[in-house]
Amino acid sequence: MFNDTRTKEVTKMLALDRESAEPLYEQIYRYIKEAIEGGHFVAGTRLPSVRALAAENGVSKITVEQAYVQLAAEGYIRAHNRSPYEVLDLPYYEEVTSTLLPTEKSKRVGAEEDNHVSAQAMERMKPVVYYNFATGAMDPEGFDYTRWKRYIGYVLREPERLMGYGDSQGESVLRENLATYLQGARGVQSTADRIIIGSGTQSSVAVTASLLRRRGLRRIAVDSSLYNVIIGVFEDCGFSVITVSQDSEDLVQRLVDERIEVFYCTPSHGDSQGRVMSVARRKELLRWASLSKAYIIEDDYDSELRYYGRPMASLQGLDKEERVIYIGTPSKVLPPSIRLSYMVLPQDLMDDFIKGKERYRQSAGVMEQLVWARYIEAGEWSKQIRRLRKHYAEKSRYMAKLLMTYLGDSIIVTAPEGGVYIGVTVHTVLPKSLVTQRALAAGLAVKEDRTVDGVSYLLSFSAIPTQQLEKAVMRLAAAWKGI
Repeated sequence: MFNDTRTKEVTKMLALDRESAEPLYEQIYRYIKEAIEGGHFVAGTRLPSVRALAAENGVSKITVEQAYVQLAAEGYIRAHNRSPYEVLDLPYYEEVTSTLLPTEKSKRVGAEEDNHVSAQAMERMKPVVYYNFATGAMDPEGFDYTRWKRYIGYVLREPERLMGYGDSQGESVLRENLATYLQGARGVQSTADRIIIGSGTQSSVAVTASLLRRRGLRRIAVDSSLYNVIIGVFEDCGFSVITVSQDSEDLVQRLVDERIEVFYCTPSHGDSQGRVMSVARRKELLRWASLSKAYIIEDDYDSELRYYGRPMASLQGLDKEERVIYIGTPSKVLPPSIRLSYMVLPQDLMDDFIKGKERYRQSAGVMEQLVWARYIEAGEWSKQIRRLRKHYAEKSRYMAKLLMTYLGDSIIVTAPEGGVYIGVTVHTVLPKSLVTQRALAAGLAVKEDRTVDGVSYLLSFSAIPTQQLEKAVMRLAAAWKGI
């Protein structure tokens, strides 16, 4: 424990040389590392808190934190939430001569013990994530829960509207408000009777897959940037699925060669940094769909969160022959726990839905639908989008500045045009898997960018509070130091 006499004795022997060219945090790091390797700190020992060690040695808390983070990244210590760092057990290697070979019995017993110990060790050593640079979830700092709660109160004043399962197509008041919003903000051609509400993108995709399957379609191409869950839905419905890049030059030729009947893409989310599909590519895809009598599923993911200027109009808005199925969700603007989605179907598929309406029960809660409808009606939805755009633009600039300050020449930073990810390419000879592991060992989750060559990452700032961003980037810099 921290107040252990032995721990105090060892740390009191730390003597910092303020005239040395070696930074103070490296002196602290080296001293504690040698103490651990020398057996002065045994496994389970709790080191002094950052505040205590800083006060004892007359240095800043940041100096001590940098030393501790480097030790954690290298596997010497482990952080605990609101508790001092704990020294980890280091493996002890003993040279074994060829004459000391294990017997068959000892092999079996040893294997059983190893399996038992491994399971326990794996549980203990399961990485704890303190800062999540990987998630693209909505930033909780950007949502006013008080306002949402107000509209919940309004809906609860009409309990009679909550005493049923609701319309299988979705509450009419929400569909009407969405039709108006989508036409004005996204250029979507629709009326309320062409919109179907769901309980998330997966729910909407499942209905779409069912309708397409009943039309006899079997072959679908899915953009490679999409989640496996989307692919899984179509595979479960009996589709033959291939993945393609919606940015590749030969995309349309590939769709023709593979005899694709449905293409799933994200035109307003060309990549995680807010770049979008060009108008030329959009028109090329619409021409392919028209000539092939194929459908395009447009997942309008993240479309509201472009930092500057007006978001590009939807692909569906350019479609004159009703070949585009439009899917959207508020999960990047509202908390993702508010499980809602919507889709706009071409008239032929809408007719199929109406004919088989009894197969599709409404999966979204009536209360959430009515609350969102009032939220849109009152103008809060548009205000929330503007709030988030401003917040994300400012936060992305701040994080990009921190990355350049603490990682400097070891990385290239690509500033985003929208969304919550910043592109980072690391200058290193190490494989990407090892660089990722170094981050994870320091309690940092990072997202590998598989769309580009090199050791590249997409680092999100949405799940990390603004006041903790500097500390998170410092930890990342320590984890990647010297790579």
